[in-house]
Amino acid sequence: MTLWQKPKKYWQTSEKRTGGFPLSGACIQENLSAKQEGSEKGLDKTTIIKRVLMTLLTVLVIMYVISVVCRASFTQVSTIIAKETIAYNAVTCDCFIIHDEKLITSDGSGIISYVAEDGEKVSVNQPVAGVFDSVASAGTKQESELLKKKISMLQQLQENAETFTKTPSELDKNIASYLVRTNIEKNNGRLTNVDALSEDILYAINERQLITGKSLHYGAKISELELKSKQLEQELSKGKKNKEIKSPVTGYFVSSADGYENIFSADKLDKILPEDMAEGAIQKKEVPQNVIGKTIQGVYWYAACPVSAEDALKIKNAYSLHMDIPVVSGEKLEVELYSINQKTKSSDAVVILRGTYMNAEMANLRKGKFSIILRTYHGIAIPKSAVHERELTRTTEDENGNETTETKLCSGVFIKFGNEVAFREILPIFSGEDYIISSLSESDKESLFLQKPGAVQVYDEIIVEGANLYAGKIIGRNV
Repeated sequence: MTLWQKPKKYWQTSEKRTGGFPLSGACIQENLSAKQEGSEKGLDKTTIIKRVLMTLLTVLVIMYVISVVCRASFTQVSTIIAKETIAYNAVTCDCFIIHDEKLITSDGSGIISYVAEDGEKVSVNQPVAGVFDSVASAGTKQESELLKKKISMLQQLQENAETFTKTPSELDKNIASYLVRTNIEKNNGRLTNVDALSEDILYAINERQLITGKSLHYGAKISELELKSKQLEQELSKGKKNKEIKSPVTGYFVSSADGYENIFSADKLDKILPEDMAEGAIQKKEVPQNVIGKTIQGVYWYAACPVSAEDALKIKNAYSLHMDIPVVSGEKLEVELYSINQKTKSSDAVVILRGTYMNAEMANLRKGKFSIILRTYHGIAIPKSAVHERELTRTTEDENGNETTETKLCSGVFIKFGNEVAFREILPIFSGEDYIISSLSESDKESLFLQKPGAVQVYDEIIVEGANLYAGKIIGRNV
């Protein structure tokens, strides 16, 4: 009885687990396998996510390692392009401009119309202005004078038509240069220079037309302008007789007076001392009401410049002198030393310079802070931070074939030469606050320690930032 009941209990248990059906050994195994397969499917999703994350992390680590290796292998540098520049060794001081001036006066009343321009060279007794009874008459006179200038220009072109030697390309360059200069003068407020350059441009254009055959002659145009000029003169003659104001001397005309005329006599310039130019020492005079302008006599203008004894010595020893006066010209004005006035060699001085350049701005100029240029330097501007010292070695051979090896500590810069660092010597000729000028002169290059590869040249890529630089080092891109 006992033996029979145990199987029945097992059977009942099996039926209960299988929903009332007997479960064989094969079915049990299949059921277990299905459960295991389902469990493995659930684990596959988690495993995939983990594997993706591990792969991404591995890629990032590899990229970081590659980046570190690249940075260790290649140096990133910052460079500038070597360019030719000009630097000046100069003394800057307050200067007073002196002329030998003759005032021009007018008696009576009326409308004054100037026929001469500021800075224009005039002869003795040449009309510089007129007194008219009305504004209309004054305007007619100005129009007449303008026509005369145009006629004169065209007549000059006509006379020189057969002797022109310039080519159209040369004239094109001249016209382009005039246009650039006109723009510069306009931006700097030198409008008188703009007027003069405009006339040069017009003349050059007409000259080009004559050369290229586009305008064979100006006879008809000259006749037309002459006829109109005669009509204006007739119109002026019908009215009240106009009074002409003439220049009392030969020189440069100026249509105003500033009260500083002849403060310092032109024949006593070597007597001016620093105390004569101290603040408050120069007193402006009142200009009489009947003064309508002045004429600057002579060829020279003078600049009185108070300087220290040290600067006076520098000026004295300068090979050539120029003045930088931006309000007058964009070019540096050539001047010469007239005198150095000082009580003793160790005391302050007044340096007198003289020049000949003249235009309207120069004729009206009286005082200002200007630079006296002692020397001009042409070369490559290099930041001082980019200059290094390195030992260079060279081997020379005498006429007997004996070799000699020399080593010298040389100043130079590192440049980017392809993807490598190279060292080039420099030839310092001027030192500024934060830069030096390296000479480009062929004669200066003879002093190089290594003639090959030579000194730094224009358009070299000078390295201004970079770590552990040495000749031959491989470098990466610029930063």
